[in-house]
Amino acid sequence: MKYIDNERGSGLVYILWIMVTSIVICVIVLNIAKVYAVKQQAANATQLAALAGTSVLVNAGKDAMKEFDLQADAEDVILQLEVDDGKSIGVLVDEKAEEYKDKGLARDIAYINAMNDILTPRMAAYALLNSLVNIHVGGVHGKFNQTVRDVVKKNGGNEERIDVTFTSDFRVEVKADVTYESITDSAEEFINSMTKEIPQIGSGPSLLFLKGVTLGE
Repeated sequence: MKYIDNERGSGLVYILWIMVTSIVICVIVLNIAKVYAVKQQAANATQLAALAGTSVLVNAGKDAMKEFDLQADAEDVILQLEVDDGKSIGVLVDEKAEEYKDKGLARDIAYINAMNDILTPRMAAYALLNSLVNIHVGGVHGKFNQTVRDVVKKNGGNEERIDVTFTSDFRVEVKADVTYESITDSAEEFINSMTKEIPQIGSGPSLLFLKGVTLGE
């Protein structure tokens, strides 16, 4: 009977060991899954923020084009119309955007590519256009930064740790992180390769027409 009792006791210990081990493994797996989920959340936050910031700059560029086209008596505007067969900057951009859309590009990307193609050489040729783009883009510096921060915060990112830069090909690049919180404190030692703050980087399309433009202070 003692032998049978010992076997039962050993079996109970073994079952408990399996249960504890299973729980620990489950916790580790859940934490790792959560890390990847948080990484995706951070990636979404930075990508959306970069696109939102890009939109602010593109709209400022559009305002500059409109103001240039409206100054019909300005020497640069008269010259530009003569060179471009009477077509305004806005019309040229719209036509170019349609060409890109016909090639299968999304509307927003097509328009940005058109702005790059049309504005970049003409900003170098016409001082008035260059000045207006600088004024309008430089004037949205505060709105640009606030928009990026608001989008990061809205999507769960850490507002206090945001880094916004421009790449060499003039893309808005946003780096931010989302705080990772372990399901249990004891599980952290099993995932020490995972950081508490999980940084990600998002970027928008290239804005080549911003070359040489100062984005205010």
